[in-house]
Amino acid sequence: MALNKVQTERLSKFSKEGLLDYIDLVQRNFWNLQNNWMMYMNNEYGQEAAVKGDSHCFGANSRVQVYRLRKMFDLKDDVQALEDAMILSTIWVNCDYDMWRPAENKLRLKVTKCYQQVRRLEDGVGELACKQAGIDVCRIAAEVVNPKFEAKCIVCPPDEHPDDVWCEWEWELKK
Repeated sequence: MALNKVQTERLSKFSKEGLLDYIDLVQRNFWNLQNNWMMYMNNEYGQEAAVKGDSHCFGANSRVQVYRLRKMFDLKDDVQALEDAMILSTIWVNCDYDMWRPAENKLRLKVTKCYQQVRRLEDGVGELACKQAGIDVCRIAAEVVNPKFEAKCIVCPPDEHPDDVWCEWEWELKK
């Protein structure tokens, strides 16, 4: 367990709402670290190197997260399991998104607000070309649930996209 004895004792006294607030804070701290790492890599080594590192790290991270979530929550190998893993992981907590099933064997996710991209635009550094990282994250996470899943990018920067859609992904469970 990553929590030490002192943390466990303190957290066990939190209310349900307090624990949810704490989880939210931990996830925001994770994304703060990631955003700072990306900005440093981008400034120091260029966007191509930053994206390559992001793709590698986030692919590996999604593999571990989904594996642990499957084990913790006894998730199966179906579309519901993939949906649960996507919702419970930190993969999508840095954005607002819609998720739905266009068919029994498909899951779709559309990011309507990406806080990292919005922040980049506010800082005047432009959009991050995160498509390859997104492809790796979506493909690897789905493979952990079931190797028969295929992940597809509908749109993601550097692609042109509508103002209200940053990226969109679809997973299909092949028979």
